[in-house]
Amino acid sequence: MEKSMTGPVVAGWDASAEARLALQHAHQRALREDVELRVVIARGDIGRVSVWADEWTRGLAEEWSESARKLLAELGRPESVPDILVGTPAEVLIAESATASCVVVGAGGHGPLFGRLLGSTSQHLTRYATGPLLVVRAGGVATGPVVVGVDGSALSLRALEFAVREGEARGVPVEVLYVPPRLEGWAYFEGATSSELVRELEEHDAEVSQAVSRALAQHPGVPATVRTPGGSAAHELACASANASLVVVGSRGAGGFTGLLLGSVANAVLHRSHCPVAIIH
Repeated sequence: MEKSMTGPVVAGWDASAEARLALQHAHQRALREDVELRVVIARGDIGRVSVWADEWTRGLAEEWSESARKLLAELGRPESVPDILVGTPAEVLIAESATASCVVVGAGGHGPLFGRLLGSTSQHLTRYATGPLLVVRAGGVATGPVVVGVDGSALSLRALEFAVREGEARGVPVEVLYVPPRLEGWAYFEGATSSELVRELEEHDAEVSQAVSRALAQHPGVPATVRTPGGSAAHELACASANASLVVVGSRGAGGFTGLLLGSVANAVLHRSHCPVAIIH
C-alpha cells in the first residue's frame, strides 16, 4: 500500500544534542511538505514498577517537554506542545510511523532508560516502522547530492523515488549507486551453468538500468548520475555519504539477485554514514 505523504512529520525528542538536529530537520520538512509537525517524548515503561518510578519518569519527561517547547518557539512554533507517551522509544515511534509521512530521530540519545536511538531502537525502527525513517546526525555536506542505493527490489525503487523528490525539494543532484551482484560467491542454482548465471546477471542489470531510467525520466529537472562501483553496497554508500546531504536506502531487498539492500546493509549504512540517512519501508 502506498504511504500517504499528508501525514504528520513525527520527531522523537529526548533533549539530546542530536534530538535538536532531528527536530530542526523535522520542522523544515514539515514546512516544505506543508504538513503537521508532531513531537513525541517516550517516557519509557519503568513507571509501571512503582509510584516513585512513575513520578520520576513523568518529571523527566516534563523537563524534556519544556526544552522542546523552547526550541519549537525559536523555530517559530510557540503554540506547539510535545506529546508525552508511555512506552519505549521503539514502541512509541513504530506506532507513530503508521500514520506519519516520516519519522525523524537523532542518531544518538539519552539512555539507558529511554534508549539510545542508534542502538536497539534504530534497529527496531529499521525493521518494523511502516513509513520513511530519517536518522539525523551532524556531518555530510548540506549542498551535497542525495545518494540512493538501488538493487532492483520494489523497496529500493521506492527509495529512488524518495531520493529524487528530496533532490528536487532541496535543489541538489541525485547520485544513484547500483552495486551489481557478482558471479563469485553466489551459490549455483540447481542445474544452472556458469554461462546461464552470467546471462541472469546481465538480464538483471538491464532490468535495473531500465527501472532507474524510468524513475529519473519522471523528474527531468533533477540532475542525476548513476554509478556502478565495485565495492559492497554498505561500503560504497558509507563512502559516498561523506560528501552527501542525505543517503537513502530500502529497509531490505527482495532476495535472490535483488537481495543486496537487506536489513543488515541498511543497519551498516545507518551506523557508518557521515550524513543523515533515510530508511524506506
